[in-house]
Amino acid sequence: MDSRKSPLFIVFDGMDGTGKTTQMRLLYERLTAEGIPVELTAEPTDMESGRHLRRVLSGSESAGNSEVATLFLLDRIAHNTHPERGIRRCLSDGMTVLCDRYYYSSMAYQGQGDSFNWVARMNLDCPDVLRPDGCIFFDMEPYASMARIRAGRPDEALEIYETVAQQERIRARYARVRDYLADRDLICTVDADGTVAEVAARVWEAYCKIRQAHGKVN
Repeated sequence: MDSRKSPLFIVFDGMDGTGKTTQMRLLYERLTAEGIPVELTAEPTDMESGRHLRRVLSGSESAGNSEVATLFLLDRIAHNTHPERGIRRCLSDGMTVLCDRYYYSSMAYQGQGDSFNWVARMNLDCPDVLRPDGCIFFDMEPYASMARIRAGRPDEALEIYETVAQQERIRARYARVRDYLADRDLICTVDADGTVAEVAARVWEAYCKIRQAHGKVN
């Protein structure tokens, strides 16, 4: 078997407005063109657990921080274990999985203050939550990311986390997440400021680093 086609589980994470979803699609297209089978997925999922979360994030339903963190974990478990569309099933079928957000987001968004260790441990210690082979983390100044969000959705209501002040706090929390997981997870930080092509080149370098780290090169 061509070692390049050995499946990987790679997460795209970072603040909103950094272009990670666009870049994930571009990597999908490049890998597909090279004959590598790829599955795109995201959190929250499109399962009932994910639809409930989206209602909470939009503000149409209320939930406390601990409840939101728990809802994310329940959705993540379903995401991993679904018998037909789950991450484990895709990997067992030989597909590389590119996932938009994972437990890094939970730790950054719901891991506030004393909740950080609790949110971290319930995700990292859960046997049904796979550890990714690597995370491509998108970093950007909060003002720039919010400008992108507003430009991309001028007529849509923003989610509860989409303010500059919130983004500044979340960026600092993401830095804490990366420090916390530095000896556990392979996290490749990508500067998200630049043209689509410039950032795509950085993403490809990160992807190659992850593949090489897992010995999946010829």
